[in-house]
Amino acid sequence: MTTTRPSTPDRTNPDGTTTIKMKRACNGCGERLGDITDEEMARAINGLPLPDVRQECPTCAPTAPTPRCLPTKILAGDMLCLDAECDHEHSAEGSADPIEDSYCDEVREETVCAIHTAFSIDGTTTHVEPWPCKHTAA
Repeated sequence: MTTTRPSTPDRTNPDGTTTIKMKRACNGCGERLGDITDEEMARAINGLPLPDVRQECPTCAPTAPTPRCLPTKILAGDMLCLDAECDHEHSAEGSADPIEDSYCDEVREETVCAIHTAFSIDGTTTHVEPWPCKHTAA
């Protein structure tokens, strides 16, 4: 299932500097496929795994496996609680658990599929796919 991504050329600015659009390479062979997507940029900024794009690559697509799901942990809860700006009491202050030390009791860790969960640039989830993922086998 090869697809063609746009490939924005580098642009020379009037002051002599160059503006570039970040490119995505195949994670199989390293061939440049085109511009990185907003979703891929959000994942990279937030230290999350990038999706497997071997099926987009003209070289790797014929033998590329179905991308596998990856579990990852996220923090979930009310936005004020996640931003540590809520007015809730912390019941476990002084414990060895850093999550309990820095967040209120209404923040929890959840395991989600890193590949099928969508993230915005600031790291918030815009779509959550629980683990185990129902899309493909892990």
